[in-house]
Amino acid sequence: MSFFQQADGSSESAYESVAFTVEALAADPNDGELYKLAERLGVLLREWESIQADGRTLRRAVIRASAHAHVADARLDAAIDAFARDVLALVDGNTAHETYAKYFPEPHEEIIAMGLDAELPEVTLIVATLDAGDAPEKLKAHTESLRGGLKLGNAALADRADALADLGRHSAREQAWAETADRSLSSAHKALARIGAARNLPLSWADSFIDF
Repeated sequence: MSFFQQADGSSESAYESVAFTVEALAADPNDGELYKLAERLGVLLREWESIQADGRTLRRAVIRASAHAHVADARLDAAIDAFARDVLALVDGNTAHETYAKYFPEPHEEIIAMGLDAELPEVTLIVATLDAGDAPEKLKAHTESLRGGLKLGNAALADRADALADLGRHSAREQAWAETADRSLSSAHKALARIGAARNLPLSWADSFIDF
């Protein structure tokens, strides 16, 4: 028997169902049997609040990593654009020139338009070409700027991947908690039914503690 539905795909409804039962059980602090059940379920609530606090930290980490990736992308775009301007200046703006094609098999505007993850391999090739060849000093002067953009971009993407993986594991933790909460509510309902039967109370009394 399931005591709640997670229609929105979150565990929030599970938390609310457990909180309802805890508050209902604790309504009469002089009823020792009910209060003991409330204390037991209260442990679940505190665990959920800890999970939620961890979730906020992890979501902030994802936002931070995404922001860093955004900045890294803009920095790399600027470095590519500056490099391309100097390449074009050397070939009088002729994009069909072999020097331009050496660094940009595809138009540099298309590289700049790419997402960071697709842009990094292209810039890696440009840097490798600069390192291996006899490029003019004017072009070699861009090497460190491009390499710095690569370093920042790779670090940002790695951090974002880690942050998203951590958040994914946290979602699994939320789901596991929700399943535990459902089993705990089922157990509490059975205990209430036994208490009610011992007190000659109808099943509706036990049901009143559950937010169906």
